Amino acid sequence: MNTQNQAVRDIMIPLAGFPCLKESGTVQEALQKLRSFCPLNGPSPCGFSELLVVDEKGELVGRITQQGILRVLFSSLLDSINIKPFEGKTMDYSDLAILLDGVLMKEGANHLKSSVARVIERGLRVMPASTDLIHAMSIMVLGNETVMPVEENQKLVGVVKLVQVLSALGDKLISPEARSLSSEGQLNLL
Repeated sequence: MNTQNQAVRDIMIPLAGFPCLKESGTVQEALQKLRSFCPLNGPSPCGFSELLVVDEKGELVGRITQQGILRVLFSSLLDSINIKPFEGKTMDYSDLAILLDGVLMKEGANHLKSSVARVIERGLRVMPASTDLIHAMSIMVLGNETVMPVEENQKLVGVVKLVQVLSALGDKLISPEARSLSSEGQLNLL
C-alpha cells in the first residue's frame, strides 16, 4: 500500500478486530478474552497483550493490560514490599516458587471474580483516524505507546499498533522507488 498521504484509518485494526470488554466485566472475563480472542476465524489465540474497556454505549473507558491482570491475581507477591532477592537453591532450601505455587494459585482464583475496575488504565490518549503516519509514529514513540485507540467523528472505531505504523513506513522506505530517490537525496516520506 502506498504511504503517500496515508493516514491511521488506512492501517488501523477495526474495533471488531481487537479485544474489547464491557466495564462491568470481571478479571476472569478479561483473562479469558486476552487468552482466546482472535478475529475473523484466525488461528487462536492471536496474542493480544491488552484489551479496550468500553461502557454500555461503546465509548472508551480505558484499557486492561496483561500486567494489570497479573497484579490483581497475584497482588501479595507483586505488591511493592521489601522482598529479598532470590539467590538460588541451596542444600538447605528448595525453590521458593515451588513452595508458593499452591498458595499463589489459590490467591489468583480468589481474585478472578473481581471487577475489572481494579485494573482499568484510564485517561488514554486517543489518535484521530486522520492522523498521518509520521505524526502517528512520533506520538507513539515519544509517548512509549505500542497500541492506541483510534477515533473518528468522536466515536471509537479501532486501534493502531506501532508495528503497523513501522510496517507501513518500512514498506515506503524499502520500496524500489524510495531507494532510487534516496540515492538521489530526494526521499520524501509523506
